[in-house]
Amino acid sequence: MRPLADLLRALLAIPGAFARLLRQLLRLLLALFRPRPHPPDRQDKAAASRCVPIDDPAMRVPDPLVYSQQDLMARGLPVTWQNPDFTILDGGTPVGSYDLQPDHIYTVDVRVSNAAPDCPVVAMPVHLSYLDFGMGTVSVPVATRLVDVGVQGGPGNPSHVAFSWHTPAAPGHYCLQALLDPASDRNRNNNLGQHNTDVVQAHSPAVVSFTLRNETKREHRYRFETDAYVLQTPRCEDLEEYRKDLARHLVATPLPAGWAVELAPDQPVLAPGGLVSVTATVTPPAGFDGTQRINIHALYTEGYQDVLAGGVSVDVVKQP
Repeated sequence: MRPLADLLRALLAIPGAFARLLRQLLRLLLALFRPRPHPPDRQDKAAASRCVPIDDPAMRVPDPLVYSQQDLMARGLPVTWQNPDFTILDGGTPVGSYDLQPDHIYTVDVRVSNAAPDCPVVAMPVHLSYLDFGMGTVSVPVATRLVDVGVQGGPGNPSHVAFSWHTPAAPGHYCLQALLDPASDRNRNNNLGQHNTDVVQAHSPAVVSFTLRNETKREHRYRFETDAYVLQTPRCEDLEEYRKDLARHLVATPLPAGWAVELAPDQPVLAPGGLVSVTATVTPPAGFDGTQRINIHALYTEGYQDVLAGGVSVDVVKQP
């Protein structure tokens, strides 16, 4: 400490030297704390939060999708549970999903699209699984495949991914699920598509049973909605007919006159993980012949919103 005190006394004795030392110290401090100007082409990094999404126009994000019942119903649109993006083939020949053989190998073709106009999908995993026929039952993995999808309007969009599915040995009804698993995505709500249907002979009435499971962590009361919506390709020959067909896809098709659907139980209450077998009794009008699609949707209320738990599509067939 004594040498430092001697230095200070020497500087005080020489006013000019002390003033120069102070000026040098001030210049040094100003240089350390003065903000550095950004180069003209550099964007400011300042942000209001620590986690900042990268939304620069140079960043491109894909939007892979399949026909997703959850996403469409959340938008207020009607759905069918016979998914148009699924095709089941037996030796290369398409077959109906309602007439599958047990303990048999089929090919499941899943069509995948990309809504992004400026970013393709590269090596995206697609997971195929199946549920026991019902709503909210446990998923059983089948396989995972990778797929590339081009940009909207470009080649390779939509794309297809094929799976080999060995059906369970136990006869019954199963729901296939395809889950897209991209590394980045503009909208992850349209990544899950389900495909199930059942053909029931209308023996006045037709009866079908399915399982409802509560996959959430809270108790819920479930309710059911039914409609006769069928997905059809709009007619493109005439603009007015095209507009009419398109408008029909924006609202659910009510049950035709004379049809009745009874569900038992109609408002089951399930604890987390709880299961219940639900029986649907479909009564066609007298004199009915042909095929009629009936869609059954299960919903519960979370807060102020209705949440879709799952659904089934039933084709009621009556032959003369």
